[in-house]
Formats: sequence, C-alpha cells, structure tokens
Amino acid sequence: MRNFLTESVVLVGALLTGYSLAYPVILAGYFYDKPQIDIIIYLLLFSVVFWGSQKVLSKYSGLKYCAFLLLIIPLAWFKLDYHLYAWLDSPQFVTYTFIILLGISGAALFKFPLTSQRPKWIGLMAAPFAIAGFLISVLYKPHDFNQFLVLCFSLGLAASFWDLKKIIPLSILLLSFVLVFVDNRFESPEFFERQSKYHDKVVFSVETDLQIVDVTTWKGHNWYFTDGINQFSSIDSWLYYEPFAYPAYALTVAEPSTLIIGGENGMLVHLLEALDLKVDLLPIDQELFELGKKEPLFVKENGGSLKNEGFRLIEDDVFRFLDQTEKAYDLIFIDVADPVDVERNQYFTFEFYQLIKQRLSENGIMVTQSGSPYFATKAFEVVRETMRAVGFETLAYHNQILTLGEWSWTLCGKKQTSSEMRLALESTNFERYNTQWLNQEAMQMMLSFGKPPKILSEVEINTIQDPVLYELYLQGNYEFDR
Repeated sequence: MRNFLTESVVLVGALLTGYSLAYPVILAGYFYDKPQIDIIIYLLLFSVVFWGSQKVLSKYSGLKYCAFLLLIIPLAWFKLDYHLYAWLDSPQFVTYTFIILLGISGAALFKFPLTSQRPKWIGLMAAPFAIAGFLISVLYKPHDFNQFLVLCFSLGLAASFWDLKKIIPLSILLLSFVLVFVDNRFESPEFFERQSKYHDKVVFSVETDLQIVDVTTWKGHNWYFTDGINQFSSIDSWLYYEPFAYPAYALTVAEPSTLIIGGENGMLVHLLEALDLKVDLLPIDQELFELGKKEPLFVKENGGSLKNEGFRLIEDDVFRFLDQTEKAYDLIFIDVADPVDVERNQYFTFEFYQLIKQRLSENGIMVTQSGSPYFATKAFEVVRETMRAVGFETLAYHNQILTLGEWSWTLCGKKQTSSEMRLALESTNFERYNTQWLNQEAMQMMLSFGKPPKILSEVEINTIQDPVLYELYLQGNYEFDR
C-alpha cells in the first residue's frame, strides 16, 4: 500500500497540475467576451516556465521541494483569483503569478520525483493524467474535486518520507487537512450566465416576471441594473435620489400625503421616511419589491426601509388603483425604469398622466425621471410634451451623475406654474434635510440647461396606442439621440 501511494505521487501531481491549469481558462471564459488570446498567453506562459525550470532544477536539486506548492495552489488559486477580480486594477497579475508558480512546481514534480524507484510507465502517463485533470476541472462545475486530489497527493508525499523522521509525514498530512478545512471556510465562486454582459463582476442576478435584475461589484461598490440598464450605484446613489426626492417635497404642503409608484428598491422610501412622511407604496414589480426587502445587497443601500412599517403597501394594478381610489395625494413619485418595452412605456403616457392628475390634490406635485436631456433630447422632450398635453405645468432639472451620466427629472404642478416652482426651488434651503450633496447652489445649477443642444421638429405625444417613446428606444434614440 505504501509503495502504491509513493508511486502515485507523480500521477496525482499531474492531475493537480492539469486541474489547476484549467483555472485561468475557466475564469477567462467567464469574465471576458473574447478570451482566446488570454488563454493562449496563459498556456504559453506555463509552457515556457515549465520547460525553462528544468534547467534551473537540474542545477539546484533542492528546488524539487517546490512540488509541495501543489498542496496550496489547487486550493488557493481559483477562489482567490475569482474574489480578487473586483478589487484589483489588474487581476491578471494574480493569474500570471500562479501560472509561474504552477509551472515551477510542475517541473519540480516531474524532474525530481519524490519516489526514486518509480516504474517508467508512471512517467509516460504523466501527460495523459495532466490532460485528464484539465478536463475534469473544466467540466466538473462544483470545482471541489481539488480537495480530494490534494488529500491524495499529501498521502503520497507522506508515504515518500515515511522512512525519515515521522514528524515530516505527519506534518504533511496535518498541513493538507488544515488547508482543505480553510478552503471550505471560504465561499465558493458563484457563476452567472449574464456575466458576459458586463465588465464588472456580477454578484447577483435574477429574472422576475417583468425584468432581469443584475448587481455588479467593483472595489466595494455595487451597480444595480434592470434589463442591462444601470439604475443606480452605491458609489453615488445620492446624486440621483436626493434630486429625485427633495425638490418635489420642498414644493408641497406641510406633511404631504405621498404616493410612490414603482420604487421597489426602497431608495426613495429610505429618504422619505427620514422626513416622517406617511407614504403609500405601489410597486409595479412585486418580485423586485421582495428583493428590496430581503436581499442583503439591496437592504445595505436602502437601509432596510422596506422592512419598516413607515409606509403602506398597496398590492394592486397601478392603472386600476389610480382609476378607482378616491384618495388625493399631495406628492406623487414615479420611480420606474426606462421604457424598454411596451409594459414600462405606459408609465410615460398621456393616459397615465391623466390618471395622475386626477389623484393629485389641488396643490399637488408629481415628479418622474425623464432620461438624459442631452443624449436623449427628443425622448426628454416627448416626456415633457406629453405632460403638458394633460394640462400640467412642468419644470425640468438635471444633474451629472458619475455612474449614469447626465440625467433629468420633471416636476408637474397642478396649480403652481413653472415660474413659481422655479422661484421656490431657487430659494429653498435644502441643507435642512440633512442631505449628502444637494444644497441651494446645486439646485440653481440643476435648473440651468444653457442653450438647447439641438432644435427639434414637432414633438409627438406618447400614448398607449402610439408608444412614441418606446419606438425611440427601439431605434436606439432613447439613450443616444443622434
């Protein structure tokens, strides 16, 4: 038995080498759209290091103990490389380092086998075993077979040193068990099909009945997407939500009755609950609302606002509720995603704004996001023109958001004129709301647009029957109006 374990060192080491060499290939295929060049570089680097190490090892036989790296590399590399991807400017550095170490350790194993009386067939089988290890690593998705191989390799090493001091083989066995135990304590990589859509690492992805929700991460910050479109980022969410929440609130009556349509991520609720508002929340996507309530990635950003009892949840169809309720609101937020389909286009239509107007109190204010006024000028004007067609007075403002670009919101007053809303906002002291960024100077800046970027022809009205805004989006003119 001991002879068998001793002779197996080379074959198990070959399996481990091939198994580990598959790691960069797997990760390159996962993180990069076109990984072919990277994979070729990885294989060439390993080959050069492996064969180049032969000469060095021939001169310095003590380096044969570099083979012991095969106890560590198969366990440390995959998870470390995966988890560091979102933290390093150049994650390739980690990959190259491990490839070099793997080449050296592989050469040490094959050049100076730890069994001096190995049969010749074992050396001949090393390459096929390395290829087998590579294929197992690529095809076996849990990626935990490496633990079994490491334990087998440690048994072979221990058997090889058994005739020496017993402390050496026992230490080898103890080390291998400790390494496997530690490896189990670290979270295994979770792979998402939609990673190819993003450069940053995807850490969460789910498809609801209405949309696909993805969360990516980079250096401790998260980006939140629906259907591949960035909604907000933890790096600058206040640059989007403070202008969304506070200007409209500043224009309303004291203690306004408030309705949020959409708002499933809880970000608006989080800001408004600090103002002690009695909020009614009418989600469009119930599954996304549950994510905002329970998923740690969302709870971290919304402060657990959807777990609190500071709002009343309305579980009803948006149009049916607006048509049938008799309640009048002083403040209505339309926190919905871009009109990427007919379903979401309806929340930017003439019919929808008519219902909103019916539900606003006499001094009520409504606010909605309205896209980019510079990159989607026509879409921006369609939203405003549709509101005006309903009889609203409108006031638009915009802000430069680091992770979104230039974005806008449009206020609608049932009674207040555009001039009255502008004057009120220009003189509002926003610092009383304990904001992170928004103040009076910022508000004045956001109300200024300068000269229009282009002169538009007649602007159409967006309706359910004639979804002009959605058609602009299909043409690629919602995000970039050329």
